[in-house]
Amino acid sequence: MVKGIMKVLSTLILIVLAIAAGLVIFFVSQSKGDIEKVPSVFGYKPLTILSNSMQPYFNAGDVILIKPDQPPKVNDVITFKHPEGILVTHRIIDTAVENGKNVFITKGDNNNTADELMVTSESILGVQTNIIPGAGHVAKFVAGPIGFILLIGVPIFIFLLIEIFQRTGIIGKRKESHSN
Repeated sequence: MVKGIMKVLSTLILIVLAIAAGLVIFFVSQSKGDIEKVPSVFGYKPLTILSNSMQPYFNAGDVILIKPDQPPKVNDVITFKHPEGILVTHRIIDTAVENGKNVFITKGDNNNTADELMVTSESILGVQTNIIPGAGHVAKFVAGPIGFILLIGVPIFIFLLIEIFQRTGIIGKRKESHSN
């Protein structure tokens, strides 16, 4: 009975590890090369904060979740694509009309002045909804080769090694005592 439960449990662990490895590979490969192709999870896109321009609201290394289809309003924190191709996450402090179009005026909470660039609705990728403090550091480590090997590869290797030893009878066999 215990052996059967352990076998099911070990199989479940292997499946969870395989799914985790697959998800890491999928998320990293999807966002490579095009910052707008960050994968969406249940309608939210995770982004890692790279600067401290929004301190104390969040810090470099935090992960934020943005909702792409949420309409932005004053005081919302938005992520938008800068003309130079980078993503910027700042707070909307006001709205204006420029060349007959509604635009947003943004500012980092830790910055002294508003951004010079007026943000159009078309350049907004989403409105920030949640913060996961420090998760960007973990994601960066796991996405790297050393982190992937340590957190995904080594546990799978150890699990497979134990499975092989158990199936070949090297470990896990109980000695039966003979009574006369």
